[in-house]
Amino acid sequence: MLIRIVRLLMQPGRILLAIMRRLPFGSYELRCALDLYPRPHYAYGVQQAAELARRLGVGRISVVEFGVAGGAGMVELNRMAALATAASGVQIDVYGFDTGAGLPKPTDYRDLPYIWREGDFVMDVDALRARLGTASLILGDIDDTVGEFLDGERPAPIGFVSIDVDFYSSTAAALRLFKGDHKYFLPRVFCYLDDTVGDDDQIIHNDYVGELSAIREFNEDNELLKLAPINGLRHKRPVPAPWNDNIQALHRFDHPDYSTYVGRPDTETQLPL
Repeated sequence: MLIRIVRLLMQPGRILLAIMRRLPFGSYELRCALDLYPRPHYAYGVQQAAELARRLGVGRISVVEFGVAGGAGMVELNRMAALATAASGVQIDVYGFDTGAGLPKPTDYRDLPYIWREGDFVMDVDALRARLGTASLILGDIDDTVGEFLDGERPAPIGFVSIDVDFYSSTAAALRLFKGDHKYFLPRVFCYLDDTVGDDDQIIHNDYVGELSAIREFNEDNELLKLAPINGLRHKRPVPAPWNDNIQALHRFDHPDYSTYVGRPDTETQLPL
């Protein structure tokens, strides 16, 4: 706790942001840009997905969270979806995947059993469902539920996915979602990958264990599907933040709309005379 306080005091800008988050001012777009929502990575991902859909003429999309645990993230994702819908006109459905019983038993060293334990992050299912509104909670082993999801739910095209399942094996299972038909996805899917950096408490992420290992293998196995960081994102944001390093985009290179122009109209890019 003391270390967190010291870090906060050493970043005066963060103190100002913490104060600004409590003040009800600014448009949805401005609050997203300034990281004024409690989970700015969710605000960014949902906003970007909704804007891409709007420019493509897609009227409804889906956003997905893998690793719901206590449910605070999914509740916030649901709120961000409602705000993005109001701002963009794009309807957004929210889905969350979890075992409901905490982390499963690690399969091998790649699941980082030196830091994650079976049973961590147990969910109070009934209490969470009461807070979710129209969002859909999908319980069970991700390895099973992912395979049934697309053909069973037939979701609107997915535009944002958060993966926070800790294990290599669970991440690999979640990434199988992306192998589905193009009709279930926007051509570029914004992704937040929580367990690629971690804090400085014995969590030593690298390309051979954990989430990063699953991502590396996914990219090696798929020629026209690639997960890649958004180069320079930290430098493009008005408020650079650590979460910028956890954002990647899934590129579906052979998606029918991958090459569809989505830049700003000429009237928005030209300088006034």
